[in-house]
Parts: sequence; C-alpha cells; structure tokens
Amino acid sequence: MLETIALCFFAGFMAGNGLPYFVSGSLGEGTNPSSFPDDPIVNVLFGCAAMAVGGIVWSLVDVPKHELAAWLAALAGILVVGLIHARVWQNDPWGKNKQNGR
Repeated sequence: MLETIALCFFAGFMAGNGLPYFVSGSLGEGTNPSSFPDDPIVNVLFGCAAMAVGGIVWSLVDVPKHELAAWLAALAGILVVGLIHARVWQNDPWGKNKQNGR
C-alpha cells in the first residue's frame, strides 16, 4: 500500500506540475519560472511530458486494490505542487518578470 501511495502521489505531482506549463504555452505565454528557455513551445512540450510521466506512473500502479488511498495520494501530490507553484512563482526566482518589465 505504501508503494501505491508513493507512486500515486508522484503521478499527481507530475500531472499537476505539467498542467500550468501546458496551459500557459497553449495560450502563447512562455514566461513560467523554470530553467528552460522562455518559449511557448517549450512550455507545451515540458507540460505534455510531465503529464505523460504522471499518466504512465499512474497506469503502472494497482489503483483498484487501494482505490481511496491512490486517489487521495494523487490529490495530495496535485495540492503540494500547486502550493509550491503558488509560492515559488510569486517570488519570481529566476527574475524573468523583471527582465520582461513586469
């Protein structure tokens, strides 16, 4: 069960991490705080790859065996990465908003 919880947490974390990059890239924005170049295409690719990793990990876990724990762990992963993004992106750690005049 601990393996299920850990893997589902990771799957949720990766899917939750990829979503904002994918959405902002799809909207033509390329200024998410990351070590990657400021480019909407890079954001879409990174977001898609992160969500794919989350989906692949999720597919490898025996979710029906521990369904409630799996879903709660995935939700916790999404929540944690969302809180990390809220804190880190607010502080503009790479100084990208300053470079772009924001």
